[in-house]
Amino acid sequence: MEYPLFEVPGVGGGLLIAAVAIVHVVIAHFAVGGGFFMAIAHTLAVRRGDALLARYVKDHAQFLVLLAFVSGALTGVGIWFAIGIVSPAATSRLIHNFFWGWAAEWCCFAVEIVAGYVYYYGFHRLRPRQHLVVVWVYAVAAFLSLAIINGILTFMLTPSRWAEMIRGREAFHADWAFWLGLFNATYWPSLLMRSVSCLALAAIFVAVIVNLRANYTREERQRIINLGAYFMAPLALMIPAGVWYFAELPPAAQAKIQGGAVAMTLFFMFGLAASLLIAGYAYFGLIRGGRYINLETSLLLLAIAFIATGSMEFVREGVRKPYVIQDVLYSNGVPTYDGWPQRLQNEGGLVFMPFARAPGQSVADIRALPLHESGAYVYRAQCRACHEIDGFNGIRPLVAGKSRKLLLSILHELDAYGYMPPFLGDDYEMRALTEHLLKLSLGEAYVPISDEEYEKLLGDAGSRPREGAGGASGGEAG
Repeated sequence: MEYPLFEVPGVGGGLLIAAVAIVHVVIAHFAVGGGFFMAIAHTLAVRRGDALLARYVKDHAQFLVLLAFVSGALTGVGIWFAIGIVSPAATSRLIHNFFWGWAAEWCCFAVEIVAGYVYYYGFHRLRPRQHLVVVWVYAVAAFLSLAIINGILTFMLTPSRWAEMIRGREAFHADWAFWLGLFNATYWPSLLMRSVSCLALAAIFVAVIVNLRANYTREERQRIINLGAYFMAPLALMIPAGVWYFAELPPAAQAKIQGGAVAMTLFFMFGLAASLLIAGYAYFGLIRGGRYINLETSLLLLAIAFIATGSMEFVREGVRKPYVIQDVLYSNGVPTYDGWPQRLQNEGGLVFMPFARAPGQSVADIRALPLHESGAYVYRAQCRACHEIDGFNGIRPLVAGKSRKLLLSILHELDAYGYMPPFLGDDYEMRALTEHLLKLSLGEAYVPISDEEYEKLLGDAGSRPREGAGGASGGEAG
């Protein structure tokens, strides 16, 4: 609430984060899975005296350095930049709670980068045993980095007992808060799914890389691709892992996937179907059939894998709405604990959201404006974190054709829809926001109403001012 609001007109901050994050996830998963492929392939090359594998792992390492280290680093920094400006309250919470986790992950990442460069530049310089040790150090460090980040990401959806402690429903144990947050309910099934995804992406990138290089015959490419195909075999674990993950989700998140939110259901099915298509092709076409994949087919498989990864990431983000951290922090940055919702409904949200106002502008100045103009500030404070006026998730199409009575009724029951927080402002701000939304809906046809007409409208809509400016939606919703 005390942070500036970063606005991306027409696109929205959420879509900005998604665009950067999905690309980074694919690259990061390849860095982990590709590391294990590189370590195993190099081990086999040394033990078998396989000159072809020895030649390929160097090409693989070069591609990994260029893609994972360069592009991965850029998109990784991009994620920090995006989440820091779009959702600063959640970013602050994650940094404070997982400070030592981030530090440990940075150490793993540093070891990963150093080992990767030493491995690549160690060809023909390191002894075979030293070279193997370095590549396995890289693979393990990359996986440990994934394991730590996985805990922080899953925490946002299932903080579990940590959320109960922070909300005062359980005694707070500082020594255990970090571990309870990290090893939350969905940690292990999510880690299994991400590990499977890493290996599958590694296999697909093997087909892409070997086809991009001109120094292999068709038979050599086929042998390398068929070896990589075995890394897709764990995709068979994706269904039981998905069932396990689903069983650990909060009931509200389960309901969204089961049809409560059509978009979540469809994207979940897209992700599952894409994973099964890749698994079926890998088993029947590559492992059993020993088929060859050309560059075009390998890129098609990569595109399907991108769809699968993006769909599952979209579902993970979407099912925790209306929270950015489940039961702890609403998507508009308002905490659910320490009585914050009730405080905003008693005193007004704009009092506690100074960056929704212009510099030097007071709440009294805003309330002196016409209602629909005051409502624009309320909208910026309460809704702009998720809704653009027009464009992605635009509010104008959502309110088009709705009457003042219906809009007022909706605002009184926002949290009943399962995707939005309750309205967190006093009765004046609710009325102002209603008028602003109606102005967006009607444009030049908008006509304000008197206080008496508004009071009558409240009665007709079945929406009375909330007692003490805070009713059922004003408590600690969770």
